[in-house]
Amino acid sequence: MTFLLLSILVAVAAAGWVVYPLIFKRWVVIEDRVATDVFEGESRKRVALAALKDVEYDHAAGKLDDADYQDIRGVLEREALEALELSSTRSAAAAAARSETVHSCGFRNPGGSRFCAGCGHRLA
Repeated sequence: MTFLLLSILVAVAAAGWVVYPLIFKRWVVIEDRVATDVFEGESRKRVALAALKDVEYDHAAGKLDDADYQDIRGVLEREALEALELSSTRSAAAAAARSETVHSCGFRNPGGSRFCAGCGHRLA
């Protein structure tokens, strides 16, 4: 009888161990190391430069006449410059956010840290 009760208790404990994470979910906040707008700016820059290169190849191959080439190139150059300026300002902001924080104990902590990895105290 005690063996039966012990085995039921072990089975209930094992079932609880398996079911507990499913019932009491803990949502972890996953933070991007690089902001989404940085990826967007980088992709805009790459698309604009690739389109500009394609227009250059089409003109060199004789698929575009000079007037169309100048019009399309002007539009694409403006888009590429806007994307480059946007990308550079966002990457500078991201670099500033990633800058190291030096605690009073002298330990260098990565940007965004809330506690010092050297001594464990809260960072200001």
